[in-house]
Amino acid sequence: MIGQRGRRWARIALGVVAGGALALGFAAPAAAEPATGVAKSVPGSKVTLLLNGKAKPVSALALKIDGKTLPAFCIDYHTNVAINGKYAEGTWDESQVKNLGKVQWVLTHGYPNADPAKLLAAAGATMPANLDEVKRNNLLYFGTQTAVWHFSDGIELGAWVKDKGLLGKQQYDVVKKVHDYLVANATDQPEPKAELTVDPTSAKATVGEKAGPFTVKGPAGEITLKVTGGVAVDAEGKPVTATANGGKFWLTAEDAGEVEVTLSAKGSVSFGRVFLYTGGKAQKLILGGSTDETVTAKAAATFTAAPSSPSPTPTPSTPAESPSPSAPAESPAPSTSPASNGGDLPLTGSPIATAITAGLVLLAAGAVTVLVVRRRKVRFTA
Repeated sequence: MIGQRGRRWARIALGVVAGGALALGFAAPAAAEPATGVAKSVPGSKVTLLLNGKAKPVSALALKIDGKTLPAFCIDYHTNVAINGKYAEGTWDESQVKNLGKVQWVLTHGYPNADPAKLLAAAGATMPANLDEVKRNNLLYFGTQTAVWHFSDGIELGAWVKDKGLLGKQQYDVVKKVHDYLVANATDQPEPKAELTVDPTSAKATVGEKAGPFTVKGPAGEITLKVTGGVAVDAEGKPVTATANGGKFWLTAEDAGEVEVTLSAKGSVSFGRVFLYTGGKAQKLILGGSTDETVTAKAAATFTAAPSSPSPTPTPSTPAESPSPSAPAESPAPSTSPASNGGDLPLTGSPIATAITAGLVLLAAGAVTVLVVRRRKVRFTA
């Protein structure tokens, strides 16, 4: 059983642990609630494409989140979508969909996040004349969607074939060229986050040096940097005013003091976030657009003045006198290291002190021997 004192210490220890856990709970940032949305089919968007050698009718998708309808893309080709079903925001790991890093690049450089004219120019595509904005966006959407399917499901978009009931050839060519451009150039990008964070939140440096790096994690798209008291720079020291999810920056200052930076990003629910059906098995979706909510984060760096250079030692005006030839040379100072270059150990005491110490040890041993003999009874026999 534990005594009263033991129980007392146990209570103290339990209080310390509980207090620490409570403090950590208050210190930890509150996690954002996962967003939810309702899957929608975009009216008038149906087209027929040649997918894995078969003519397939497909329609564009969207997610309605907080009253806003945002483009969405299928990342689960072989599963039916739950139209009007409720979807919840998840993580890439939870979706178990492959190549989402490359899908993220496709979304960043495809529809609707890239400038349409620049996307067409990069793809070498020409938009047919006399198409309204809805139909033009539809072609860019499916150029992006088929590129997404290439990475998420291994689906290949075939070239246009006559008498297959496919989209008209000129329009089909736009889809195919946008698809080919996005597939050929995709590289891995990091998963966007629902919150904006910067690590570390503080750093120190000397004036004239760079403090950092500061690593940013947050929504996809541009993340702006507003600096007071100094300048944000890249790895090469060039000033920057913006970065992106996974990006790095440094802070510099011309004077001692503190430099603060405020980071801002639009779209706490950004493109690249996955949404999973809450009612069972259904098609997995990835968001193509972003909400307009702004998230922020802050960091700072403290700069200290650079140390002053030591004053140079003045040169004597007259040369130092050389020792007299008749004077005996000085002996070198004895080594103070445990073993000198010659291998000798330094002397740590005189021989007299050593002898006295040895004598005291012998006297103490003798006294102990006498006491032992007196306490024992010894009988001698002839």
